[in-house]
Amino acid sequence: MDEKPKGQKTILNLYAVFGVSLILSVLPSVAAAVLSMIFFIGLLVAAYHFRKKADDYGLLDNHTTFIIRTLWISAFLSLITTGIATIYMLGGVNYAPFEPCAQTIANQGIAWLETAQVMEIYGLIEPCLHSFLGANQTLLLNALIIAGGPIMLYMVYRLAKGVNRAMKGYRLADPKSWF
Repeated sequence: MDEKPKGQKTILNLYAVFGVSLILSVLPSVAAAVLSMIFFIGLLVAAYHFRKKADDYGLLDNHTTFIIRTLWISAFLSLITTGIATIYMLGGVNYAPFEPCAQTIANQGIAWLETAQVMEIYGLIEPCLHSFLGANQTLLLNALIIAGGPIMLYMVYRLAKGVNRAMKGYRLADPKSWF
């Protein structure tokens, strides 16, 4: 029977958490998004922890470095894609469906707004929310694809590359590379 390389099981477990985090991040649920964020943070902490304990230039060191770089590069790229999505949206948002609610809030006055509870403000916004989202649905969907699509593709690519190498017990040629 073939013996697994030292740390391979740990590496595969880290990639499993990575995969679960990615899946949770695309589910249309706030709870799933929060859980995904917790898993990503936990993955980052665990990868740093295991890398610290790993042999220099060993399999575990190699793959944890790859995972850490993937998460930090993805975070950096998300700043860029979010900025691009924001610029895309700026000129195209249709505010007309929101105007009656904005007027209601304006009639309440600045003093009220400064002391109001979030749910009170939401109560004034809620009647216009559905029509606002409906009028801007295509714009918002395109912005979501611009902001999240490239990051998701990048992370899926890196996950597949890492898992493929880890399952065979191989190191990655350059774990610090962007691709």
